[in-house]
Amino acid sequence: MIRKKILLLISAILTSTLYVSAIGDSTNIDNLVPYSWAPISDIENILQYEDVDNMSKRTPQLLQKAKPFYEKGFEKMQNKEYSAAIGQFNIAMKEYKKARLSPDALNIIKANLALCYVHTGNKEDVVMAKQNLTQLTSKIYSDYNWMYNVAIAHARANNKKEAINLLAQIIRNDEFNFQSYITLEAIYKDAKNMKEANKVRDRLHSAEARFLRKKQSIARSGGEPEKKVKKVFTPEGVKPDIFNLNIVKENDHLQYENESRIKDRSMIQIQEGIAEYNSGVNALSNKNYTKAQSHLKNAEKKLKRGKIGNDGLSFTRGNLAIAYLCSGDKRSVGQAKRYLRYMTPKIYKTRDWTYNLAVAHYAFAAKQRSKNTKKEYMLKAVKYLRWTIKYDKLFLPAHENLIYVYKELEEEGKAQSAQTAYEKARKELMKSFSKQEQIEQGGDPYIFRVNLGTYEEFDTPAGLFDQDNLIIIPVSDTQTAYLAGLFYNLEEAITYQKQVKKSGYKKPFIVAFKDGEKVEF
Repeated sequence: MIRKKILLLISAILTSTLYVSAIGDSTNIDNLVPYSWAPISDIENILQYEDVDNMSKRTPQLLQKAKPFYEKGFEKMQNKEYSAAIGQFNIAMKEYKKARLSPDALNIIKANLALCYVHTGNKEDVVMAKQNLTQLTSKIYSDYNWMYNVAIAHARANNKKEAINLLAQIIRNDEFNFQSYITLEAIYKDAKNMKEANKVRDRLHSAEARFLRKKQSIARSGGEPEKKVKKVFTPEGVKPDIFNLNIVKENDHLQYENESRIKDRSMIQIQEGIAEYNSGVNALSNKNYTKAQSHLKNAEKKLKRGKIGNDGLSFTRGNLAIAYLCSGDKRSVGQAKRYLRYMTPKIYKTRDWTYNLAVAHYAFAAKQRSKNTKKEYMLKAVKYLRWTIKYDKLFLPAHENLIYVYKELEEEGKAQSAQTAYEKARKELMKSFSKQEQIEQGGDPYIFRVNLGTYEEFDTPAGLFDQDNLIIIPVSDTQTAYLAGLFYNLEEAITYQKQVKKSGYKKPFIVAFKDGEKVEF
């Protein structure tokens, strides 16, 4: 009974002013003004991510107490009385925090605070705006109106790159969001980047032309066609895993040396060092980290005695850093830091070494208590992951790790951009690459099958059981689904799909699997 009363009270609390979007459906781009935006209340949705059933008894009272302050702040915000709005919002924030709302719930007040701070005209308030922006969670970006407003706040707080990323994401997913084009163009112009500004303007005109053609087509046909919903994948990524690296074994320690000048005595030391190195990387590949450290340390000593320079020693030191990080204890992490600092630029000339060291920098960052040190090495991990993708744009682990690290750094716009790049690379990989080529790009290959349909006992098509690699899946007591074919790229699956459709199967569709699980594609 008490729980029911709490829920009824919460329902009564959550009412709000309706939002009229500033990035609406105007098709006359000449009437749109750069940086235009309108406040969003959204207080009625403040509990959408909360576990209402497990809230404390005090929560409804605290929400009731916060509500008039939030509404007054929103009213001031609408009237452009930003300093007064900040005062009201901060009082409301104290009550929301007492109610122990999650960071997802606090997004709306933090975003509005950021917008108010950047519009007060006081330079010192920009710092407070940035602080609120960094505390936003990914849930705020599930609504493009909020994403646009957050982009405005970033732009006014001089976070131009983040604003550009967010506006570009809106445009990618809503090509007719003309206000986002106008504001994005203005940001580039303000940065004196006329090349990119002109590109945005060209895209805007193309989108406007497509919109008008679509409008004319609807008018001729007499109705609005059914909308195709474009799937937008929320960026999640995969955490970089130091324990799951393909250790680079084939390295030429002499490639940066003039071998003709190496004395016989030094060459003996070098050969012994290479033998130790080979033993070390084999132990590392077999996850015998203590043994790997021992061999690799001996390798470093002998190679140094043989007068091998720092460029050639980087191979040994890189794998030593990985071996120490895999050990995990405090002393080993300290040793790893020393070796990571020894890396010379030449080791970052290949995809595999660059990726392994990106993961190593992330693993080191994850062990740090100091926020500054942690961020320093996280940013290095980002840099090397981006280099890895430059070397091989289809290397999916680097894409997935980059998304994850951006999320951890709370760079949501960049995470979404990385997600888009990942989806593009994945699509290209799935389309025509062979099984072996996919494996080389990281992980198990994609498998494609064709769903021939769901049938009952007496309507099963003739010849169904003659299909290759047939899988039978009971759906109910009377119905069974049938999947056929086994393909490692999408083009082959599409060819097979066309063949079975010609054979009489009405709506065969392709299903993709990876690691034994069905995936969206």
